[in-house]
Amino acid sequence: MNNESAIIRIEDAAYWQDPHRVLRTARESHPVAFASTGEPIILRYSDVERLASDHENISNALDFVERQVASGPLVDWWRLMLTNLNGPNHRRLRSLVNRAFTPRSAQMKRARARSLTREIIGRHLDRGRIDVIDDFSQELPIRLICETLGVPEEHQDAFSVWSTDLGNALSSVLSPELQARGEAAARELSDAVRDLLRARRRSSADGLLSDLIRAASELDEPFSDEDLVVLVINLIFGGHDSSRSGLAVAVALLVMNPSELNRLRGDPNLVPLAVEEVLRYEPIVPVLSRESAEDFEVEGVKIQAGQCFWLSILASNRDPQVFEDPDRFDITRDGPHSFSFGWGAHRCLGVAFARVELEEVIPTFFDCVRNVELLDGEPRWVPFANLRRLEALPISFDPA
Repeated sequence: MNNESAIIRIEDAAYWQDPHRVLRTARESHPVAFASTGEPIILRYSDVERLASDHENISNALDFVERQVASGPLVDWWRLMLTNLNGPNHRRLRSLVNRAFTPRSAQMKRARARSLTREIIGRHLDRGRIDVIDDFSQELPIRLICETLGVPEEHQDAFSVWSTDLGNALSSVLSPELQARGEAAARELSDAVRDLLRARRRSSADGLLSDLIRAASELDEPFSDEDLVVLVINLIFGGHDSSRSGLAVAVALLVMNPSELNRLRGDPNLVPLAVEEVLRYEPIVPVLSRESAEDFEVEGVKIQAGQCFWLSILASNRDPQVFEDPDRFDITRDGPHSFSFGWGAHRCLGVAFARVELEEVIPTFFDCVRNVELLDGEPRWVPFANLRRLEALPISFDPA
C-alpha cells in the first residue's frame, strides 16, 4: 500500500460506469484523492462527517456549470438553488420551506404514492414489459410533487420536461444542445412558477404552494415573489430529478439481487432498512461540493481557503472502517447513517418526502409484478452527470 493521492479522471466515461472500484483503490492508499480537474476529493467516512458538519465549510456546487458556462439563464438558475446558497439567505429561505413542508405533510402522501404506483404500472400489465425510467419513474415523482404543490394536471407534463432538461444540463461535459435546452427550461419554468403564484394568490385552493404563500406572509421579514419562485423551483427540481433516479436505481438493485427482493417480499418490516441500503449502496448524489473559509489539512494534504473540495458520498458510503462488507447489497443492514441525503446545514430539504416516496413505491411496485427480469443486460449509468442516473432500465414481468 502506498501513501500517494490518486487522480480520479472524471473526464473518462468509463469511470462513471464503475466509480466504486476506482474510489475503493484510491481510498485504500490515501484519505484524499484529486479530480483530474484539480479538486481534492475527501474519501473516508470520518473525514466526510467532520467536514460536512463544519459550518466554516460552505456549500459550493457552482463549478459543474460555471466551469463551462460563464453567464446566462442556466447559471442564474443554478446560483439560486439552495445547495449553492449559504449563510443568512440560505437559512431564511430554508426556514420558510420548513414551516410548510413538514414531516407530517410528507406522511400524508403515503396513500397517494401507492395509488399512483398502481395506476402507472397498471397501464403496462398487459404488455408484460416496461422501461422503468421512461414508463414509470419519469412520471411518478413529478406528479406527486406537482400535486403536492397544486400544479394543475394539464401543466405537469411541461414541468416534467423542464425539470429533466435542467437535470441533463448539470453535467461535467456539457454539449451545446444540453446547454440550450437547459437555458430554455430555466426561463420557461421560472415564468410558469410566477404564473402559478399569481393564480394561487387569487384562489382559495389548498396545497403546499398556498401554505408557502401563507407562511411567507406571517413572517416579520417579507418574502418577495422571486424568493418564492426560487423555493418552488427548488422543490420541483429536487422532488423530480433525484427521485426519478432513486426509484429506478431501487428497482434495478432489487431485480439484480433476487435473494434480497425475496427477503423484502417476505417481510414488509424490512422496507425502511431496504430504502436506506439502496441509498447507501448507490447514492444519487456522488459528492458534496464545499469551500472552506480557512486553510486546513487532511493527512498532510493542504486545502486552502476558498478552494473548492469534494466530499465523496460514493466513497464514504462504502468505507470498510464503518460498514461491514460494504460492497455487498444487504437490505437487513442496520448500521451508521450514510451521507446520501447530504449532511449539516445543507441536508436534503425533502428528506422526509423522499423517504415516504421510496418506502411506499418500492413495495407497491413489486406487489404489482412477479418474475421480473432485466432486459438488455446490466443497466448503464449516464456519464458525467451531477446526479447519478441510469440510461435505461427495460424489464419484463408477469402481472401479480
